Amino acid sequence: MDKKVMFKVSAAITLAVAALAGCSGQNDSNAGTSSPQPTASTAVNADPNAKYDPPLEVSTHFSVGASFADKFKDEQLNTNVFAKGQLEELGIKLTYKWIARGDDQSFQKSSVAIASGDIPDIMVVTKEQLATLSKTNMINKDLAPVYDQYASQLTKDIMHEEGDIAFDSATFDGKLIAIPNTDSSGDLASFLWIRMDWLQKLNLEKPKSMDELYEVIRAFVEKDPDGNGKKDTVGLMLNKDFLSPGVGDAVGIFNGFHAYPKSWVKDESGKLVYGSVQPEMKDALAYLHRLYKDGFIEKDFGAKDSGKSAELAGANRVGVEFGAMWNGMYPLQQTKENFPDSDWRAMPLLSNDGQPARPQVKLNVANYYVVRKDFQNPEALIKLLNFWTDKNWGSSKEEYDKYIGSLETGAAHLNQLRAWPSKKNMNAHLHVKEAFATGDTSKLNSEEKSYYDNIVKYKAGDMKLAQFEKVFGETGSFSVMDQYYKNNLFMMDEYYGASTETMKNKFSTIVKTEMEYYTKVIMGSESLDGFDDFVQKLNKLGLEQITKEVNEWNENR
Repeated sequence: MDKKVMFKVSAAITLAVAALAGCSGQNDSNAGTSSPQPTASTAVNADPNAKYDPPLEVSTHFSVGASFADKFKDEQLNTNVFAKGQLEELGIKLTYKWIARGDDQSFQKSSVAIASGDIPDIMVVTKEQLATLSKTNMINKDLAPVYDQYASQLTKDIMHEEGDIAFDSATFDGKLIAIPNTDSSGDLASFLWIRMDWLQKLNLEKPKSMDELYEVIRAFVEKDPDGNGKKDTVGLMLNKDFLSPGVGDAVGIFNGFHAYPKSWVKDESGKLVYGSVQPEMKDALAYLHRLYKDGFIEKDFGAKDSGKSAELAGANRVGVEFGAMWNGMYPLQQTKENFPDSDWRAMPLLSNDGQPARPQVKLNVANYYVVRKDFQNPEALIKLLNFWTDKNWGSSKEEYDKYIGSLETGAAHLNQLRAWPSKKNMNAHLHVKEAFATGDTSKLNSEEKSYYDNIVKYKAGDMKLAQFEKVFGETGSFSVMDQYYKNNLFMMDEYYGASTETMKNKFSTIVKTEMEYYTKVIMGSESLDGFDDFVQKLNKLGLEQITKEVNEWNENR
């Protein structure tokens, strides 16, 4: 399982919880044909908090995430605390047109429903499916008035915490046709992870530039930081998919040279250009080639996936890696368990020229919620989202524990209608940090309290819980994330539309070609002298046309 997915927002307590579990359900003769109800959205002085009486049946669907598939039973959808609370407080009873298990089956069943024109009242769709639905008459094409009237202030605050970009991505021809399932873009940022104990052993300072980092990496290879008398350490962990952020990637290195691979950025004229073919890429590739040529990266990194390259951490053989905020949990926790004196720390990305390095991120919308065109109560979707945000962030701690708890033991994974504040994890760190400073834990919710308690246990000697300090603690990755936020450093991907026509057919070939060229440059079998020819090759493969289509989107959005 992809470790990045495993660590989704609230899943840190167990490091085994997948993201949003999605939708489920059983075929019902009434599914998709809700009982006639007064249309609250058009009623005079409609009350956003009004309960439907008699109860309103709303058809939807459900996907069981991989982490819960072996524990899930269909009847849980009607008996869990969310189902009961939604019925008791809102007068809404969800019914289910289908249950899918796993992302692939979920996408397939949803695609079949769209193709057949038989969709439920509320449906969870991908960005690509939303683009398809935008060209049909199957869905409500103007949800803005419903959202404006029925969304609670808390829901609006949460869903707009990163501005309006998520809602812009759900707007077609000037109309809001879906509600985005917002999440944190900041949580996608890259960090420099470094062995502080090795720095101290070798009497080295924290590096402050890419040049200084190079010398640290050299020392980690040449000066026996593990003290075993053998030259068996690796300077930089790198995997073959080094442009995919996660574990042992090189995204943070490229960002340190102000290069943004696989991301769309604005040039000096305001046009969108593909970051992977910009001149700044050359300096970053030259840096990686130098590290490889000097023997500071594994010679066979090009044959190792992230899981295989991560084994270096557990074996105490590597001192530097670039990766996500959750790397303190995986794979770096393995180092701590096997070698208790080890001390991995997250640092901000370094720069090659004194200008701040900007970690690249992209719009993080897990999926979109659409409403069937003929469904008479579109506001039911908004009320269900209000219910989620209230139980998470608006109610008492007792309500939070009742409805949310942990995703491992609670019922939150059985509720598909969600919205995450972009700074949820960031705020958890700040709250935990404040609790340690004041000694007052009364303001922590149960999730935050679990982080606090685990950090206390780690400080008392439980090395298996070091991961919570390394992520949420005072010295954790979110202490660095706080700097990213305060200094407004995130470099957002400027393109957040669905795949263009040429992207659908040719972009995978372009990405494959660029990875092949970059890997050969790093290993020395291709020269950077051929960079311009490489760019021309990508343009002929379709990048030139894709760039035109992306800019047409940008001009018309």
